[in-house]
Amino acid sequence: MTPSTNADHPPPTASREEAWIAHAALLEAGAAAAAAGDETPPQCRPRRRIERGRALDAAGVELLRDALIEYLGDAPVRDRAPGRSLLRRVDAAVESQSPSPP
Repeated sequence: MTPSTNADHPPPTASREEAWIAHAALLEAGAAAAAAGDETPPQCRPRRRIERGRALDAAGVELLRDALIEYLGDAPVRDRAPGRSLLRRVDAAVESQSPSPP
């Protein structure tokens, strides 16, 4: 078996609750993208990876961050605190993947 190519990308969710919030955010973002005409919204891939407990690649982490930002604006109260915690970690992961200025 070949080693995972995502060894440097840990799964973004730390708990089942955060996985549900990530799922809901990506599902909502994917529905909006589909309504805008995307036949296969890009949010489908990271959502499936989270459902399977697998790590996201850099593009998936960015899609999750964008989805969380949009979702948390109108999220149910129960999702807000864990969602913000997840967003902070995801945002830090995106920032660490960005190249540093010289």
